[in-house]
This record gives sequence, structure tokens and C-alpha cells, in this order.
Amino acid sequence: MKFAFGRYVPTDSVIHSLDPRSKIVSSFLFIATVLSVSSLYDYIWLFLLFMVIVKLSKISIKIYLRSVKNMWFLIAFATVIQYFVSGIETAAFIALRLIFVVLFASFLTYTTSPLLIARGLADLLKYFGVKKRYREDFSMIMTISFRFIPILFDEVDRIIKAQIARGAKFDQPGIRYKVQGIVAIIIPLLISAIRKAEEISIALQARKYGVFERSSYYVLKWKKIDTYFITFSLLVFLFLFILKIIF
Repeated sequence: MKFAFGRYVPTDSVIHSLDPRSKIVSSFLFIATVLSVSSLYDYIWLFLLFMVIVKLSKISIKIYLRSVKNMWFLIAFATVIQYFVSGIETAAFIALRLIFVVLFASFLTYTTSPLLIARGLADLLKYFGVKKRYREDFSMIMTISFRFIPILFDEVDRIIKAQIARGAKFDQPGIRYKVQGIVAIIIPLLISAIRKAEEISIALQARKYGVFERSSYYVLKWKKIDTYFITFSLLVFLFLFILKIIF
């Protein structure tokens, strides 16, 4: 099991060189654009926008689609429920909406390291009047969360392989065996997560986190291209929003 969503893919591209704050704002605008469309035909424009992002980021479209694959259960569950409630057209609409939300969220995580995402979010919070101490705590929480997601999924993969090597069988029919299989995964995973959390806590205490004012190795620099990229994101949002009003 390779969990792609949330991983950083380092390449030399225009989007990788952007300030994380501009990418965070743009990703929110892209997701808002996805949520604002009301016609299946509007997804043609969203697909063209996504292809532009793929081209600029120099990341294979297969990697982006891998993040959708990781979320297949959520997408399939929502689609099936919507099919029984409102029919096939609405179900297809919901499926496309969820797929594009995942794709545009992946654009941020694939092109920006978790540390820079957390730093960018913390820096944006100052415009909402959040105190520096709380911004630093939030930044640390986000950094740890982003790093924990792929680590935990890799841990699940390792536990499953270890249990199979010990003779566990996860493909046996019956609720009893399914529950036993889940328990055989969940308990070692919880123990591993608690152990890793304890290690992080000890490391933070050893570095005297919260005792002194923290400094940052990365200096965020806003460039003209960041302004252009946000302007482009805003124009796309306004374009599709106006189309929604007109048609």
C-alpha cells in the first residue's frame, strides 16, 4: 500500500518555486471553484485547468491519479449513496466533484514540503490576528500531522505483511474473521503511533520547544510570479462563477 496523498514530490518546476502562501491561497481558490460549479460541462474547464497545473508542476498525471486511488472508498461510498438518493446524474456530479477536490488538494502537497506548508499556514494566520505563539504551535501541529499521515499508512502496510508472514489470513469470509483481521492491524498500529508520538515529544523537550522564541531556517519571499499565480487562480474562479450565474 503506497499512500500518495500528502507526499512531497521534489522536481524543478515553476510551481515548486512559488511561495507556499501563494500555493495555499490558490489551492483554496481552486477547491472553491470546484465546489461552485453546477454543471457537468463545467468540469471540462476544470480538467483543462488541472492539465495546466500538471504541465507547470512537471509531475506525472499518474502520480496525481494515485491520490484519487487512495481515496477510492470515500468517493465510491458518496457516489453510491447519492445514486440511491438523487439518481445517476447527481451521483456522477458528486464523484467528479470529490475527484477534483482531491486532485487540487494534491497539487499543494505534491509541490510543497510539509514544513513549508505549515510555515505558510502559520504566516497567513497573522492576517487574522492570531498571536505569534499560537501560530508557532499551529505550525508545529500541522508539520507533525502532515508527516504522520504517510508514515502511518506505511506502518499499516508493514503490519499487514508481518501478520501475513505469521500466518494471518485476511481473505477468509465471515464477519468474525474480518473483525479479527482488523484487530490484528489496529492494535499494533495504535501501539506504534503512541510510540512515535512519545519519541516526538521527547525530541521536542530535548530541543526545549516552547521555552525560547523560535527562529526559522526558511525565509518566505513573495515574488511577482506569486502574485501572477494568485491572480490566475482568482480569474479562473470568477470565470466559472460568472458562467454559473449566466447559464
